[in-house]
Amino acid sequence: MDLRQLFADARRKFEEGGLVLDVEEDKLVIVGDLHGDKETLDLVLKRWDGGRFLFLGDYVDRGNKGLEVLTTVVKLYLEGKAYVLRGNHESPLMNEDGGFMDELCLYKRIPNCGELYGDIERMFAVMPVAARINGAVLAVHGGIPLKEPSMEPASIAELAKPSGDLVLPEDPLIYQALWNDPCDCEAHAPSPRGPGIWLYGRGPTERFLKEEGLKAIVRGHLYVSAGYVSHHGVVHTVFTSRAGPYKAVRPKVAVLDGGVLQIYDLLSNEAIRRVEI
Repeated sequence: MDLRQLFADARRKFEEGGLVLDVEEDKLVIVGDLHGDKETLDLVLKRWDGGRFLFLGDYVDRGNKGLEVLTTVVKLYLEGKAYVLRGNHESPLMNEDGGFMDELCLYKRIPNCGELYGDIERMFAVMPVAARINGAVLAVHGGIPLKEPSMEPASIAELAKPSGDLVLPEDPLIYQALWNDPCDCEAHAPSPRGPGIWLYGRGPTERFLKEEGLKAIVRGHLYVSAGYVSHHGVVHTVFTSRAGPYKAVRPKVAVLDGGVLQIYDLLSNEAIRRVEI
């Protein structure tokens, strides 16, 4: 298999699809951060064999099978079996120190690893950053971007029309969509993750959902040992990786089936929460 060709084909398809997807599916399995955890990915694909998937990003870094995870996810995408979103780890900002570059060049010793790495980063830069599912649910890696200085939530339309380089990315709204987190606060607060990143509370969340005509947000990004946490009853975080530093996690996925969102525990193979959308 020619990996460079695989990622070039995916890059072209991502470019054609745009940065925000409109998805219509009767049933969709939504997978959180994987971080090189091929074993858990295989478990998900076996459990919902033949299903349709949406991946929330963070395929590489931390775990040691990032290339295998990324290759599998991209193949599913090219076969029309999955929607693939970008996470904050789909960027050289993270990959050069987070483990993925070392995985390719030091541990796997892939010939011409620099060229392959460049192909992958160019693909990462054009991945979509959000998906509107059935006109009711927003899937995104981090969450709602806030416009400075007003700190009002940005619209989906604004997110779809970026300014600046997408590789790192320089666009502040896309950067926040990949990096922001929800909080139990009412308004917003600076994020401990660093400058230009925010915590969004109940107020911005409710305004965003009302203005966009949505009911809920499903996102990843936040390490949760239980694999799932809800904020304000409408922001649902799923974490799916057990690789690297996440061995104690009870991995979860979200399954949107009609008007019901169910949170599944992959270890017990049981739904632990059911939310009417």
